[in-house]
Amino acid sequence: HGGAAWAIAISGGDGQAGTVGTAVATPPSVFVGDQFNNPVAGEVVTFAVASGDGSVTDATQTTNAAGIATLGSWTLGTAAGPNTLTAASGTLAGSPLTFTATGTAGPATAIAIHAGHGQTAMVGTEVAGPPAVIVRDQFSNPVAGVAVTFAVATGGGTVDPATPVLTDANGIAAATSWTLGNTAGANAHTTTAVGLAGRPVTFSATGTTGTASSIALQT
Repeated sequence: HGGAAWAIAISGGDGQAGTVGTAVATPPSVFVGDQFNNPVAGEVVTFAVASGDGSVTDATQTTNAAGIATLGSWTLGTAAGPNTLTAASGTLAGSPLTFTATGTAGPATAIAIHAGHGQTAMVGTEVAGPPAVIVRDQFSNPVAGVAVTFAVATGGGTVDPATPVLTDANGIAAATSWTLGNTAGANAHTTTAVGLAGRPVTFSATGTTGTASSIALQT
């Protein structure tokens, strides 16, 4: 038989990653042992969220015959990034323990303008700032790897590239360039991504005639 409880240590469930707003795959667990590392049953362990605004179920657990106490579940917060959880048991050596987990963005649900809307440029020239969009999940976390297609809608001109652009780690996809048509007035192009709320995103620009200096005076 083991002696009196002496120390607490992480048994499993540390260092996981999971989708924001969902439970980690492996509920965190701890081991309680005596001074010779023999398991100690019947020790109460309390789990609590420390950062990340997640939640737990069945937070108070008792070690079993193997000295293990396992949390019911740990659901990560809705913001992508680090989450932490503590496990404490009285004055045992190592208490409180800290578990870490990383919340990753969920599936893309929405697309919106990020930059490049409402510009003015001379006809037949590129706008100064290539249009860009941002793609987010249901909790507004940016989502990488989503294919976005840019296409001219009105006014003529061209947008590059014609092939889809993937969002980066910040959820942003940007066209390389947008050249306005040769007729002064309104230009527009659209940006689409399959299945997302807010699509298609429409960018507008105004094509002007005259010298570059006269355009500068107008702005």
